[in-house]
Amino acid sequence: MNSSTPTEATTGTKPAAGAGPDVAAKRSGARVDLTQGSIQGHILRMLGPFSLAVIALISTGLVDSFFLGNLGGEENPKAGTIALAALGIAFPLTFIGNSANIGLGAGTMSAISRALGEGETDRAQRHGAAAILFGLLVMSVLVTLMILAVPSVTRLMGASGDVRAGALSYLAISLPGLVIVSVASMCNNTLRAHGEALLPSSIMILGALLNMAIDPFLIFGIGPFPRMEVAGAALATVIGNGVAALYGLYLVRFVRDAVHFRGITIATLRHAWATIAAVGVPAMGTNIIVPVGTFFATVAVTRLTSEVGLAAFSLASRLELLSVGLLYALSACIGSVTGQNGGAGRTDRVREAFGVSYKICLIWSTLMAVVLALAARPLLSLFSNDPALIEMAVPYFYIVPVTVFAYGFVFVTAAGFNALGRPKYGFVFTFLRSLILYAPLVAIGAWTYGLFGAFVGIAVSNMLSGLAARYWALNRAPMTARKS
Repeated sequence: MNSSTPTEATTGTKPAAGAGPDVAAKRSGARVDLTQGSIQGHILRMLGPFSLAVIALISTGLVDSFFLGNLGGEENPKAGTIALAALGIAFPLTFIGNSANIGLGAGTMSAISRALGEGETDRAQRHGAAAILFGLLVMSVLVTLMILAVPSVTRLMGASGDVRAGALSYLAISLPGLVIVSVASMCNNTLRAHGEALLPSSIMILGALLNMAIDPFLIFGIGPFPRMEVAGAALATVIGNGVAALYGLYLVRFVRDAVHFRGITIATLRHAWATIAAVGVPAMGTNIIVPVGTFFATVAVTRLTSEVGLAAFSLASRLELLSVGLLYALSACIGSVTGQNGGAGRTDRVREAFGVSYKICLIWSTLMAVVLALAARPLLSLFSNDPALIEMAVPYFYIVPVTVFAYGFVFVTAAGFNALGRPKYGFVFTFLRSLILYAPLVAIGAWTYGLFGAFVGIAVSNMLSGLAARYWALNRAPMTARKS
């Protein structure tokens, strides 16, 4: 059912919810006006650079896994398996922090893109500056709480011995680094709200390339560097993110003049933080739900399989990013499109953005399912020389990738509605996928059929949640934006 009237669909003159009657008449203050031109063209234009950025980010995780998985060489393959298992324990916890940054970034992009769609450039600049301060504050508090909880949480997950020691060494460095990531994330989302693609992508790519370049030196202790192994992978990530944050600040302040700290008062800061938090806090909760679900699934796999099973689950989950990566980039595109068009009252174009994005999810995921099924064994052999691990991970590539399109529906839906100032929809479907379906089904599957059953649980949770999200978005949900 289309909620747009003929007048809306043809002229786009309906104002955003809560806005005055002159909102649609104002020209967008964005550097790239997404309220005009082809929706599909805008999404595809941004998708290329964002895909490169996401590929770069994914590559850092894969490079970590490659080096750590081959730590012991053929003489001692157990060392690599232990390192991958330690990474599997640490991953849900760092994922929580990264997800919080993504949620705050969603609030930032939503607030700025709606202000730009309403023609309020000065307000958008104040929102950008306030977002950087807000990110630093929120992440400092969250990271402090996480550091205090880590020793107990890793024991709860069932980690012990060398695996737990490796996870703790990784988290001791990576968790404080998440505060730095918040600056890079807010700068990235500020530029994305303006409809830009190349500059925000360059922030992510720079950090990722530095991370990968430094990785082997710190992991293996090449040259003057100490051999840090798992902790070295964490330190390389923090260094890369630190440089990316400084570069992002330079771009938004001096190259694009997209943020203004001058003229900020307590009143304007409070308004900006409230606007950002209205979407950012629920979106943060939405994004944190995903690693919480991963946490419980990891606990189930740890307790119901074996150390090798945990390492296989960890490696397969990381390699999944090969198929999910472009869909993450797509979720980065749709928010600026729905945000600007929602702010301008163009509900017809908002709906079209969802439809185009769902088609891209289906086409890309089908292609990658075929590629991963054919390349499963050679790909796994690159990252581990443990035959038992490879044998346990192979079924994943025949079961899960064919359902990734539906998982894409979930986070594309969440990103699109976050930008409209309606984060509850993303929260509901992410909660359904991660906590109602994913974690319990993985646990039941692992208990019944071991790691194979866990993979089936992932596939079923993707399909059920994704199809529900698509149906609701296109048939029941409002397409109007809340005023920023």
